[in-house]
Amino acid sequence: MRRGRAYNDRAVANFFLDNPDLRRRIESAPWASILPALERGFTDTHELAPSSLEEAEEQIGMVLELVGELAAEEVAPFAAEVDRGGAGLVDGEVVYPEAMQRAFGLLSEAGLLGVTLPRKYGGMNLPVLAYTAAVEIISRADASLMTLFALQSCGETLRRFASTEVQERYLPRLCTGEITPCMALTEPNAGSALGEVATKAVPNDRGWLVSGSKCFITNGGADLLFVLARSEPETRGGDGLSLFLVEKGSGVEVAKLEEKLGLHGSATALINFDDAPGTLVGGRGEGLYRVTMGLLHNVRLEVAAQAVGIAQAAQVQAVTYASQRRQFGRSIDQFAPVRAMLFRNALQIEAARAIICTTAAVVDRLRGLERSGGGKEVERYERLADLLTPLSKYYACEVVNEVASRALQVHGGYGYTTDYPAERFLRDGRITNIYEGTSEIQAGAMVEPLIEGGLSLLFEEPLRDLAAPAGCEEALNGLRGAYATLLEAAQGAQKADRLARQGWACSFAEVTARVVASIVFLRDAATDARSAILARTMVAAAVDGAGRLRATVSRKERTLFDEESFEAVAAPYRSGA
Repeated sequence: MRRGRAYNDRAVANFFLDNPDLRRRIESAPWASILPALERGFTDTHELAPSSLEEAEEQIGMVLELVGELAAEEVAPFAAEVDRGGAGLVDGEVVYPEAMQRAFGLLSEAGLLGVTLPRKYGGMNLPVLAYTAAVEIISRADASLMTLFALQSCGETLRRFASTEVQERYLPRLCTGEITPCMALTEPNAGSALGEVATKAVPNDRGWLVSGSKCFITNGGADLLFVLARSEPETRGGDGLSLFLVEKGSGVEVAKLEEKLGLHGSATALINFDDAPGTLVGGRGEGLYRVTMGLLHNVRLEVAAQAVGIAQAAQVQAVTYASQRRQFGRSIDQFAPVRAMLFRNALQIEAARAIICTTAAVVDRLRGLERSGGGKEVERYERLADLLTPLSKYYACEVVNEVASRALQVHGGYGYTTDYPAERFLRDGRITNIYEGTSEIQAGAMVEPLIEGGLSLLFEEPLRDLAAPAGCEEALNGLRGAYATLLEAAQGAQKADRLARQGWACSFAEVTARVVASIVFLRDAATDARSAILARTMVAAAVDGAGRLRATVSRKERTLFDEESFEAVAAPYRSGA
């Protein structure tokens, strides 16, 4: 992998090369079990296709190094300017800050807008793991730009579900950046409950006409809108919904842009549709459960990577500041409370990244199996992906809020001002555990499969095969004990009612995430002393968390969400009570 270039004797900043943990995740990825299947045995004759595993790995490294250089040199220096200017609405057209438009143009010129899409359409056919790393890097530079760059999952949805004609019409233009997409799913009365969508689609002699309103639409001024609408008028819930492609233009109105806490450079829009021409993607009535949920799965992994990118930026800023800020005659990183905050940040960031990369590798294995016919392994990897994707989003998006808050705290009073970017990282990170499915939605969707066999699927084989690195024997024993305790909690939860299981869902997600991260850290500890420190610390957290969860379930503790206690303690805060 080439090192950073230099311009005029100046070392070029690079957000990939300067991140040893991200590089470790890429260099240690199980490429031998991923790339041959994705590349169909390296038989592709396209001029940009690799001819061997080694060449494919080198290509991934070169792409990420390019992304890292653009992010550090051409995006990050203008992020504050983008935040101050923000996106605007002029005569019904969304206008992005000039610096953001320029950055997007550079990404387009570099061919980075179709990372996972087929080469025949102008894409790179790279694995999801490489793309996820790119999303993190861009997010570290400017979280607002990520919302344009990381809508590539829309292209993946076309690749999976659209007709060849539709793919040929749109995918080449998505890869060049000639057009940008957005997901128009949410409505005022259909946020997390997408089955309540009221936007309608009616057939005509040329296709479909879509009418209704959508709110909180990221990149709402896009050229190509993926609209969830009710195509079967006599149905209720998700069964009668279909997904449609609607081009910007006739029948599409961007009514307003939301004024937001963060992500100021990203346009979040209210969009009205009035007999807008639409093209069906996938089968009628398959829009929610088959097409849209597949799209959301991909997007949730992107948002998890966005969260880690923001957290990385906040931590780099905080550690640098703490090494330079002097109080009582020494730098503040010499004080134990500051060190503890920065240590916790590093632990959580690297745990979140480990979980995301584990998930992306599973998704890549699934893609490869589907391309090769798959067999019985497809079902196993589908189950793993269905468990790990919401876990990634849950954990990473909770982590970024904690990390950014501590990073601001390290800055003291300066952190509360706009003199430093700490406050921007806190504002930008706050949306991640809300949009594309809140943390509570992720945990709630995960808890049932986890307690009904998902924990065994995730952990039986890895824990059985994991060897104890030197100095980590006690940690490995502790981790196996934490897993056994977690299984006991799951068995107890199976006997509880749904309200209790949902009330305990976030605790199950948190402990599960700690176990996943501990396994990764212990594997790394075989060759890296630093990872041994992380492993021992995370295992201790997993042991503590599993013990508390088992005790909660054993006691049938439900005070926080039981109706009687809620009405007694929280309900009196209702306005007018």
